[in-house]
Amino acid sequence: MPPPPPPTIKFLPPPSGPAVRSVHFLPSSSQVIASASTPQLFIDAVAVRGVVFAIGQNCNADKEVDDHDGLSWHWVIYASPDSGREAEEQDRKGDKREEEVPVATIRLIPAQAHADADVDGLKAVDGPDYAGSRMWDHKEPYVMIGRLATLEEFRGKGYGKVLVETAFEYAAGHASEMVADKEVGVWRGLVLAHAQKRLEGWYKGFGLERDVGMGVWEEEGIEHIGVWKRLTVKA
Repeated sequence: MPPPPPPTIKFLPPPSGPAVRSVHFLPSSSQVIASASTPQLFIDAVAVRGVVFAIGQNCNADKEVDDHDGLSWHWVIYASPDSGREAEEQDRKGDKREEEVPVATIRLIPAQAHADADVDGLKAVDGPDYAGSRMWDHKEPYVMIGRLATLEEFRGKGYGKVLVETAFEYAAGHASEMVADKEVGVWRGLVLAHAQKRLEGWYKGFGLERDVGMGVWEEEGIEHIGVWKRLTVKA
């Protein structure tokens, strides 16, 4: 039996704001509502995120698409749904295998897309204690990876690892793009992720270290921690 074709990874540069703001995920039908101008890759990314977060983890579907999406780079992995006995049976019958479907996604948020320093004692983002951070000087620009999601039936295949490494490689090779507003400063490779606490060990495998000073906070009822890594920026 020939193996399923290798997965395909596709890339989307920051989509326009209007095209993003029109997108909504409907948990009742697992469908994505979008305008005609919305890139298909972004629709596919939201479809994966909606199934994983809104349905699988009971997160608020209305918050799935946010202002960061229009500023971020997005990647989606597409893979054949055929595997194991199903694929073998299709080969035996001579049936055509199904087309690739979106199965995993990640986004990379540029430094100017968020303001995380405390202002007048108020947190810019509800939850993380940025003022208590032991791994950030409260000035240096950093990018964020997030919305990392893989459909349950496709987990264990290393797709999450591929996406994280792809996002890191892109950022390191496109440092000048990571800070659109030059007044923010020069990006020197610092990366942050708001990681689910239960996945701390998985993120550590990429060199992302926990910042205990940021504490533990809840996002959609799920405990999160801050993890940091410094990439080597390519000249």
